[in-house]
Amino acid sequence: MPELATSYTISPSNDSTVAIEVSRTGLRRSKKHILFFEKFSGEMCFAEKDPSAFKLTLTIDAASAICRDTWLSERKRRALAEFARKSALSANIHPEIRFTSNSISPKPLRGFVVEGSLQIRDTARVVKVNTVLGSMRKDWLQLDGDATLCLSDFGLPRRSALFGLIGTKDEAAIRLLLWAIPR
Repeated sequence: MPELATSYTISPSNDSTVAIEVSRTGLRRSKKHILFFEKFSGEMCFAEKDPSAFKLTLTIDAASAICRDTWLSERKRRALAEFARKSALSANIHPEIRFTSNSISPKPLRGFVVEGSLQIRDTARVVKVNTVLGSMRKDWLQLDGDATLCLSDFGLPRRSALFGLIGTKDEAAIRLLLWAIPR
C-alpha cells in the first residue's frame, strides 16, 4: 500500500533562499552577480517511500529581485536590480516566475533530479533541478536545489557596457534553499 504524501507550504524566511547567479564576461569575468528574490510561495507533496508522489509548485514575484553583490556600490546594486526587474524579467507585464514539477528520478549517489516547466515572462522551458531533501527540524523538510539554464532560451536580455567589454554570460545558475512546512 503506497504511503500517503504529506502536503507542505513554502514561503520566505530567514533560512529560505531563491536566487539566480550570472557570471560576468570580459574585464570583470572573475565576478558574479547574484539576484535574490524576496517574495515567493509554493506547495510541495512528498512521501518518503513513494517518490512518484512528489509534486512541487513554486511561484516567484519577479518584482522582488534584489542585488546584494558586496563588490558593487549601493547605486550599482539598485541599477542592476532595476535592470533585472524592468528589462530582463519585465515584471510589470509578467509579474510571476513559475516552476511546476512533472517528474522526479533518483540520482545515483544522493538526491533527486526534479524535472519541470519553468516559465519566465511568456516563455516556458523544461528545466532539471538537482535536488536534495533533508529533514532538519521536526516535520519540516529542507529542499536544496540547483539548476543551470541559458538566459537566451527565455529571451532574456543580458546587460553589457563599454561596447561589450563588460557583460554577462548566457548561462545562469538557479539556487534554491527552501523550507517546506507541513500544512
